[in-house]
Amino acid sequence: MRRHTRHLLWIVPACFLLLSHVFLAAQTKPGVLTPENANEARLNRLQPPDQVMDAIGVKPGMAVAEIGAGRGRYVMQLAVRVGETGKVYAEDINAASLKHLENRCRRWGVKNVETILGDVADPKLPSGELDLIFIISSYHHFDDPVALLKNARSALKPEGILAIGEWLPLNENSDAYNTPEEMEAEVEQAGYRLDRIEKFLEKNRIYIYVFRADRSH
Repeated sequence: MRRHTRHLLWIVPACFLLLSHVFLAAQTKPGVLTPENANEARLNRLQPPDQVMDAIGVKPGMAVAEIGAGRGRYVMQLAVRVGETGKVYAEDINAASLKHLENRCRRWGVKNVETILGDVADPKLPSGELDLIFIISSYHHFDDPVALLKNARSALKPEGILAIGEWLPLNENSDAYNTPEEMEAEVEQAGYRLDRIEKFLEKNRIYIYVFRADRSH
């Protein structure tokens, strides 16, 4: 009896160890929303996709465009959130990045994403189709943001919104990123009016600016 008890004392912890390895493997198994590399994972921690999409109101069935979509870090999140009845237009001026994104969608069977090769002053989005235009961590790279956003405005439905997630300046002497006042002024030049600023990621140096098209322009 004691011999059997000793065997059980060894077997039970071993079973727990095996189950924990299986659980961890399941948790880390790659999927459609899994970051492709360490930088994607880092950015997702700073800009938690679910929280950001909740804040800007992304819902199933929406038509959404991301300007500056790159290799698809956020496009994949948007595609899953809007679902099969929704549509995501992924715009970028880098053809190689868009090709990578197309392969990424193909790999995971994501069929509600369409890539668009834009240019620096015109994202070439479909006219009047969009509930939301989204930009995340890309605004500071734009050569001519006013022209780009002016040309994007006609893609929005009457109640559509423009949401821009952008870094805050490191300090008052930094010119790497726009201040909130500069952001508002530039986007207003393009024909939008500021609706609100979401500040829940301020500790991560990110504001989310939500604009609506100014129909008086």
